[in-house]
Amino acid sequence: MDSSLVIVVLLTFLFSSQAYVSSGMEVPQRGPVVPTTPLLAFLERVQETAFQVLGGERGFDFKSYIDMSLKFNLSHTQKVFDELPRRANGSVPVQEFRRFVAQYFDDAGSDLLVHEPVDFVAEPDGFLPKVKNQKVRAWALEVHSLWKNLSRKESDEVHKHPELHTLLPLPEPSIVPGSGYRELYYWDSYWVIRGLLASKMYETAKSIVTNLLYLLDTYGHVLNGARVYYTNRSQPPLLSSMVYEIYKRTHDTEFAEKALPALIKEHRFWTSGEHNVNVHDAKAGKHSLSRYYAMWNKPRPESAIFDKDSAANISNASEKQQFYREVASAAESGWDFSSRWMRNASDFTTMSTTSILPVDLNVYLLKLELDIINLAHATGEDTVAEIFSKLSRAREEAIRCVFWNPQKGQWFDYRLHDNNDGSSHSQAWKGSQQNQNAFASNFIPLWIDLFHSDTTLVEQVMQSLETSGLVRTAGIATSLENSGQQWDFPNGWAPLQHMIVEGLVRSGSHKAKSLAEEITVRWINSNYAAYNKTGKMHEKTDVETCGQFGGGGESVVPQTGFGWSNGVVLAFLEEFGWPHDRKLGC
Repeated sequence: MDSSLVIVVLLTFLFSSQAYVSSGMEVPQRGPVVPTTPLLAFLERVQETAFQVLGGERGFDFKSYIDMSLKFNLSHTQKVFDELPRRANGSVPVQEFRRFVAQYFDDAGSDLLVHEPVDFVAEPDGFLPKVKNQKVRAWALEVHSLWKNLSRKESDEVHKHPELHTLLPLPEPSIVPGSGYRELYYWDSYWVIRGLLASKMYETAKSIVTNLLYLLDTYGHVLNGARVYYTNRSQPPLLSSMVYEIYKRTHDTEFAEKALPALIKEHRFWTSGEHNVNVHDAKAGKHSLSRYYAMWNKPRPESAIFDKDSAANISNASEKQQFYREVASAAESGWDFSSRWMRNASDFTTMSTTSILPVDLNVYLLKLELDIINLAHATGEDTVAEIFSKLSRAREEAIRCVFWNPQKGQWFDYRLHDNNDGSSHSQAWKGSQQNQNAFASNFIPLWIDLFHSDTTLVEQVMQSLETSGLVRTAGIATSLENSGQQWDFPNGWAPLQHMIVEGLVRSGSHKAKSLAEEITVRWINSNYAAYNKTGKMHEKTDVETCGQFGGGGESVVPQTGFGWSNGVVLAFLEEFGWPHDRKLGC
């Protein structure tokens, strides 16, 4: 890679970002919106009609109507739809609607085909060498085999006629998260890849990254998922972590060189424009931090019925648009949904995601900067490494100054001052703006070398975690607020377990490693018990009860499969193993 090109990109980013901020401008309340496509607009009409006609049926899935592909061109299909007979109230008779859908659409998911991974073997050489218990090894091999069930590639029709599909054509096969998902997702893929690496499936892991790099190159950011309706938002930026984990296993310098310019591009996306906010501390220091901010102010197409219903009592058009942006921004966070983003945990309409500087997002961006440094050194791009060393030091200091609370021993999200949508690019820090409620995200900084290398800090944070109420029978709870939202109590999620455990393990503290192993054993036992009972891996766990999978959220049926749950179980077993005499299950 040409260093001069990278430097130009970086300097352009740095100066344009500073100029924007120093001008005193604020992001307009309405913010940017990615234009919708004619196909998507039409499918939203079909979805709304389906809900009118079939919405009362058990298990009705509104996402499936956005994921259908057309058999004929859009103009012809739309003309037929407009000419369907309607009753006086505008609804289409059930049989007429069913007939229309069957004649003019292929089923949702039919354009995504099961694919046999090229590097899958039933029992890889060197698979989980620390697992000595044969019962655990047999189960781990079953989990390993699930990669075959989740491997997909687009049909040729998606590539030949992309205008008939909301599924985006990708260059390589991918792994989908689970049973209810018909596309590649962004942040899920990090833990899928950690599991694939434990399974020695390096080529499949590289294929996933290749697809995410393609999305980043095509759209300017990595999409939430590989669908047309996800072009308006991203998800937690973990692409660099995927690249670096693969590089550490394979030492593939060409792979690292290919990824590096794209990672710099992703850094710019998250650290400029609407995502960027400056906070001034009491010592006149200026800290640049980032927030979630979706480029959307309408109901999310894949969940339009849910969003419209949630906004039904908001009469002001501008406030309704802002609510839709807050919901989409929460989806960008990956925590969709949680009381973490709400001013009032019992009122979903108080969603205010864009008014919050999240601890974990800024930790992921610090990790992105550190990964770029490591990959730059590995590929001989020392100038790039020097630039990002300065950026990482500034972000580390910002995280310490804005989020860290030494009295509580946690890092807390920071709520921007109340100015409608929190859109100001420059604010003065106030301690009272820290959200001191207990969330698992308060402990995510442990995942980063710069924080878990401080033994005194780790032991303070570990004590805070132990007394927080989050560590439960079957793992770490996402929060202590039982709001009914899926990213709240009593649910525990695999990614949060993994990041906190990995940080504790890498700290070098014996006490921290002991706590990490205890959490891991609880998590694995619960996942095994649920698998033994249902025959499936689940997307989330009820941490109050060993062997109980989680609930809540928009999904009618708990999702199974499940990519990041599989990946974390395999990664935990790779790290800790399982002795002969340790019990498995509840």
